[in-house]
Amino acid sequence: MDTTGIAGLLGADPIPWLLSADEPYARWATLTELLGKPNSDAAVTEARADTLADAGVQLLVDELPLWDSCEIPGHHSPKYAPNRLNLLADMGVCRGDFPRIDEMLDQMLAHQDEKGRFQSFGSYAGRPKPEWGSMLCDNNAITDVLFRYGLGEDSRVQDALARMREDLASTPQGRSWQCIPEKRSRWRGPGRKNDVCPQVTLEGLRALAHEHGADTPDWLLEVARTPLEVWRRRTEERPYQFGHGYQFKSVKWPNFWYDVLWFVETIGRYPALWRGPAARDQDRQAIAELAACLIEYNFDGAGRVTPRRTYRGFERFSFGQKREPSPFATARALVALAHVSDLAEEIAAVDVTGLPSSLGGSGTPLPPKSGRRGPGTCPVPASTRRYPDAAALPRVLARHHIDTPWVPASLETVVADVVGLQATNPWGPYVSLFARLPGFARGRLDTALYERRSLVKFRCMRGIAYVVRREMLPVVYGATNRPVERHAKLYAQFRGLTGTEYERVAPSILEVLGDGPLTTQQIRDRLHPGIDVAATVNLMTAQGLVLRHRPVGGWQDHKLTYVRFDHALPDIKLGRLSEIDATVALVRAYIRAFGPVTAGDVIWWTGIGKRAVDPALEVLGDEIVEIFLGQTQEPYLVHAADLDELETVRPGASPSVDLLPSLDPLVMGYARKERYLADEDRPYVFDRSGNATSVILVGGRISGVWDASVSGAPRMYVHLFRDEPMDVRELVLKRAEELGRFWHDEEARVETVKRMTPMAGRPFGAVVKPLR
Repeated sequence: MDTTGIAGLLGADPIPWLLSADEPYARWATLTELLGKPNSDAAVTEARADTLADAGVQLLVDELPLWDSCEIPGHHSPKYAPNRLNLLADMGVCRGDFPRIDEMLDQMLAHQDEKGRFQSFGSYAGRPKPEWGSMLCDNNAITDVLFRYGLGEDSRVQDALARMREDLASTPQGRSWQCIPEKRSRWRGPGRKNDVCPQVTLEGLRALAHEHGADTPDWLLEVARTPLEVWRRRTEERPYQFGHGYQFKSVKWPNFWYDVLWFVETIGRYPALWRGPAARDQDRQAIAELAACLIEYNFDGAGRVTPRRTYRGFERFSFGQKREPSPFATARALVALAHVSDLAEEIAAVDVTGLPSSLGGSGTPLPPKSGRRGPGTCPVPASTRRYPDAAALPRVLARHHIDTPWVPASLETVVADVVGLQATNPWGPYVSLFARLPGFARGRLDTALYERRSLVKFRCMRGIAYVVRREMLPVVYGATNRPVERHAKLYAQFRGLTGTEYERVAPSILEVLGDGPLTTQQIRDRLHPGIDVAATVNLMTAQGLVLRHRPVGGWQDHKLTYVRFDHALPDIKLGRLSEIDATVALVRAYIRAFGPVTAGDVIWWTGIGKRAVDPALEVLGDEIVEIFLGQTQEPYLVHAADLDELETVRPGASPSVDLLPSLDPLVMGYARKERYLADEDRPYVFDRSGNATSVILVGGRISGVWDASVSGAPRMYVHLFRDEPMDVRELVLKRAEELGRFWHDEEARVETVKRMTPMAGRPFGAVVKPLR
């Protein structure tokens, strides 16, 4: 290939650096795919031999799953076997090099449905066990891999190709492949049903390129134009979950999913798009724009690629790290660019900062983080930073508006900054806000919840009711609704409610709620349905049909009224986000609110499990930065935009005292509690289920427990775990007096409790009465 024009675009020639690299697979790719050396060349032979002997390559082979017994983790996962085999092929591995690869290829060939589509092993809704099935992203990806390993002449591969041609469809974007699920699965992509699937289409184009080479028939060239049309329409529409913003432009390594490199490398196999009688100016321009983005967002001034986003599990490879330029990543990106080197002049003329951003973004593209065209923004540190333990807590306290009276904030701002306030106990959100907002009055929260509807009570993370901002509802619903609704259905079944009865009664409940808010007892009195109304309404709230409204007897009452969701929030569309998009947004919000956190903290707080959280962290990429705290070797996660707060936010000169309610978001925000709680004090704060009681913070650490009387004379109770200085004890009593006036609406006597029974040995529910 001609790499002269590309070297001119990069401003440097990285080929000598690649040829001297200690990665044999980078040398092999450079020699064969960039310099065009034959397999018989001595340098190529040596590079391939070194590759097959490389310990990392051998580990990649050893970790290949058994295709006929291992459930696929997802088509976008690096553990999906076709993705792993593609990586090994990029490194120069061939059929016959490793018995495990040959076994895997044979297994892939052996599983094909009656229509000719290759299959994978996975779970399907309503099916008790994983089984074989095929989506188009299975067939297209597997067919491409089998071609890459020299099995294109096999009759089963030819049958799959024939099926691929039959699966082509006319879409609004052009002729292409759509997201068509296996008939037993109810899953499909979250976009419009008739749209193109960009990933499946690129996979299909890669597979068909093996068969046709440069001799592209007109119908296939038409298909190849469709992804370019998707790129051109990016400001108007966004098929499925495939955007074209920063994460599309900055390659995630190893590369096998829809991004600018995957795009350019695939389209580069169809030169008739930009040269020859069938070439079109708009296609040339689109390819030039994509190639320019690949350069500006991934290469440095020396013509090398330092990965900015990586999948976990590849840390032993240069392309799995973010510290130094990667020879292999550089070689793979150069191979894609060399295919389109004819367009060097058009590529050089593109100003990537002037390209419009994608639909759903800000409209202005996030500029490259490298300094090829000037200073970047939001830099990612070149190596993992280590901070003292003491740096973590002040940053979180400031984010949670703990002891920050100088920071003006609305109720909505505070709730957004902490993601949500737990509302299991009706008084919890009121006391949480009292601790965070000087001069807070209860009526302000009532107005926001029941009149303005800027805040909403909704069951979400870990199946718990939260107060969240109305704009956050589609996020928490999309990310957590599956487990929430599942538990609501199980509870309804436990209460004797059948599906048929639910379908019969739910429309009647919606009808009577059309007249205004009602309690479950009032609904029962009107309808006399003969079923458990509370369980029915609980399921309806989980499905977004009904919304929790005002309590009957005031701010501390558990008995609620309910309203129709579509009447209270007519502009909120709960299902507008896919589960993965919603999970990404929720994980991002949590890390910004509570970071530094561990991956285990994210899984615990969201309650949606590792299998949902890990893909979200992968999508977030280098938005999330790994750091170390103190002498620990476990990485902590911080959002890149918040990294500087670890260095700039400091505790106050004198210890502050704050009283937080049971289940306060700060105390419930982490799986591990050592940041703000001594190990010996934990049994006095958390019960056996991990629920936190009402606590006294001194300087951001839990130093005691408080309680309030519920009958008789107004009383406030405080218990400190150990002796505190006199000024701290006086401040604790003062804060308890202030909270007593808020709680009782009159002066309350504060009493010190000398001894306390640990929460861990007390009955369920004791967290709301720790000192009684």
